[in-house]
Amino acid sequence: MGEKIIAIQKDQNGDIAEVMTHTGRVISIEQAIEEARAGQFDSITALDKEGNWYINSSTGDGEPESGSNLDSLPSFEQAMHEDNLEG
Repeated sequence: MGEKIIAIQKDQNGDIAEVMTHTGRVISIEQAIEEARAGQFDSITALDKEGNWYINSSTGDGEPESGSNLDSLPSFEQAMHEDNLEG
């Protein structure tokens, strides 16, 4: 099973710059896009720079599914305060 994205960090323009996984690993959004493409995240098969995520198919109909934006995730500070990391 792959890693899960649990938090985001935005840059000065309000764009997603980095993501944090449930293991505490912090990577750039560009690296996260590549890792999603390589299948390294749990369920997510693609990401875009705006933070939209995609999975191949969750309903069995053969059609790709898309999901809400990573903007709905907490910031790094909130995630660490809520203790969402696996140790």
